[in-house]
Amino acid sequence: MGERIKAYRAALNVGGKPPGRCNIPLQTMALAQCYWPLVLSTNYDDLYVVSRMRQSDPAEMATTARTGSSARDEENELAETDIPEVLGRSVEDCHKVIRSLDSPSRPILWALQGFIGGQAAKLDALYRTRVLDKPRHLELARQVVVGHQQYQQAINAQPHFRRSFAEVFSRRSLLFLGSGILEDYLVNLFGEIAHHYGPGPHPHFALFCRQSFKTGKDPVADRYKRDPPDPRFFQMRLGITPVVYDTYAELPELLNRLAEAVGKRPSGSVPGGAKPISWMPDELGFSLVDGLNKQVPTADKGSGSRSRGARASPAVAPRRLRLRYAPLPVPTTQGECVIVSVGRTVKRKRPIHGSQAKGLLAKARSAGLIKSTTPSNWEALRGGSTPPLAYRFGRAPIFAVAARIDHPTPLPPSHPDDPEDSRDLGIIMDAVSEALLMADRAGFTHVHIGPVASGQYRLWTPIHPFIQTLAGVRHFFTRHPDSRLQLVELYVFSPGVWFPVVAGKLPVGEILSSDMMKVWVDVRNADGATEIFAVTTGGRPTPVTVKTIKEICGLSQDRLDVELLPRSGKVDPSDEDDRLVTPASIVVFSPRK
Repeated sequence: MGERIKAYRAALNVGGKPPGRCNIPLQTMALAQCYWPLVLSTNYDDLYVVSRMRQSDPAEMATTARTGSSARDEENELAETDIPEVLGRSVEDCHKVIRSLDSPSRPILWALQGFIGGQAAKLDALYRTRVLDKPRHLELARQVVVGHQQYQQAINAQPHFRRSFAEVFSRRSLLFLGSGILEDYLVNLFGEIAHHYGPGPHPHFALFCRQSFKTGKDPVADRYKRDPPDPRFFQMRLGITPVVYDTYAELPELLNRLAEAVGKRPSGSVPGGAKPISWMPDELGFSLVDGLNKQVPTADKGSGSRSRGARASPAVAPRRLRLRYAPLPVPTTQGECVIVSVGRTVKRKRPIHGSQAKGLLAKARSAGLIKSTTPSNWEALRGGSTPPLAYRFGRAPIFAVAARIDHPTPLPPSHPDDPEDSRDLGIIMDAVSEALLMADRAGFTHVHIGPVASGQYRLWTPIHPFIQTLAGVRHFFTRHPDSRLQLVELYVFSPGVWFPVVAGKLPVGEILSSDMMKVWVDVRNADGATEIFAVTTGGRPTPVTVKTIKEICGLSQDRLDVELLPRSGKVDPSDEDDRLVTPASIVVFSPRK
């Protein structure tokens, strides 16, 4: 098998270039600018994956938009949220693809005809960033198909793959690039899906280059070209709209325009006075209803601080939570404040300014809200936790949440620039609740909150702290039902969080309303076979941990390694049972090695 892989790679690497030396085409780089949760590919190479690796930016979690450049070189860890995992046609991989349609996951490159890799990056770089591991790489190489018989076998002899492909085709809108869609076996597969499932609710589009069509004028040139697609057949029978462009040179610019339309958040006005080209969902709202239409006391309109004996008036509208995909703003009106995420020094317990806090404080100073941005202006919540979890910046309408713990034995930094403090997923709920309490006691009614513990040196994908922040909002209003907070706006910077939210993959309403949650449990044996369960848990006085899941499933307490997906930390699987399990997680149990 090793010799066959080498032969495949030699054929793919143009000019006999060694692994990692192949150039990435402009159209592939343009395509990789967009955040694609799922990419289906009939190619064997790593060009798209490596393009995503090079454009991944860990600092994106603390800024307003993707910059297209990496904050670190390829030898360091990258933002796992942005880098696809390569899957193939196995039963396990098809299950992962289907789960990704309903639950948050890493982006996926579904290699329909196998995967070789080693073109634009060395294989070690793919292993290090968890694009795939060596056993999976060997399995994907076995799935490579190169002839008509293998194509037919891949499609017809694997019913689980056909059904999975049909689910994706029926439930997602697809953009087809390249002429592979004209292959008979694929056209027949699309037709079969349309016959069994009926017309799908989502439109599909296929880009075709006119240069690839037969012209009837040059028989020699036509020998290597195809007949043009039949638009009526594609649209009526397959639900696919053909989009024809003239030359291959146009494709990168067309994909750049697509990225501007759907993949990048505009930072200001449209340049050159051009018309906007798309509408993007950037807000999602929820109302707190207790079922009794109970009126909540509120301070007089315009009050930015609560005085003793302030007259209360009945609330007309329920309190609201609004999710926003936008930069964190500076407060501009009375009654309005902002909460930023900060670190905390180990010895003096003072806030550490990350990118989010630095940017907000700089804007606040420019707006005249504060005179200085020095950390010494922070004051901890009186009567709060020890060490502090919440702070206020002097008398300004600016608060901070420090989701940090005092680790008994401080962990060594994994990178020379890593901060000194220890992040902890389990403290986020309490920390957010305390910060909201501090703002409530100060008389504010409208709170803006930035992403918590989601900066460049986080130990988890940003989905985890986002869920825990929602739990903190629920915890606050449960413990303080008479709070005068009327509007809480939670800001999302990462597309890896926002797109699952608007796609319904994160049950935001359920997280805000109850501590019951569904967790996917993936139990594997020594041979790699897997069995998946959907476990509903919660309603407990203590947080749900790996130990809780083991007890519910009746699994051995000391013979299994555990991995949490989306990954809660950049560590290898372990047997630690005290790790927190959040809603929509996938808990993978495998025999200890």
